[in-house]
Amino acid sequence: MAGLTPKIFLEGCTYIAQGDNATAQKAFEQARPAFEAAEKEAPESAERHASLGWLYALMGRKNDAIAEGQRAVELKPESKDAIDGSLMNGYLALIYARVGESDLAIPLIDRLLTTPGAVDSTDYSITVNDLKHRWEWDPIRNDSRFRKLIENDASSELKQ
Repeated sequence: MAGLTPKIFLEGCTYIAQGDNATAQKAFEQARPAFEAAEKEAPESAERHASLGWLYALMGRKNDAIAEGQRAVELKPESKDAIDGSLMNGYLALIYARVGESDLAIPLIDRLLTTPGAVDSTDYSITVNDLKHRWEWDPIRNDSRFRKLIENDASSELKQ
């Protein structure tokens, strides 16, 4: 989240990663007011919309999550900010993946894998290593198209 991330949100992420969705949802509900207040405080901040969208995705609020992620991309498009714009698209791909929109997530991930700047040190980073190992991508991990993205990249690395 642009600014301080509430500790309870990070606890919720830990619960999700551990498979304890019920406890995670309680934590996310406690974090929600801080995320919503941050977005209202700076409604033109792409990062705050993206963070709120990610929270909503983790909460299972599909339509709200997608709307916030798309708003982040609108506020900071790659055409105007190549680095942060690609990061906002990374958030959107993550949101799509989390809410079960594989048909939207996978083409976006595919493009971002070859887009300079779609790499950072947090959830929305798009690298093959992130895709292989981060719990955030678990909802689409078994999709054959997702697996192909990872395998194609691994085989191209071996050829180089």
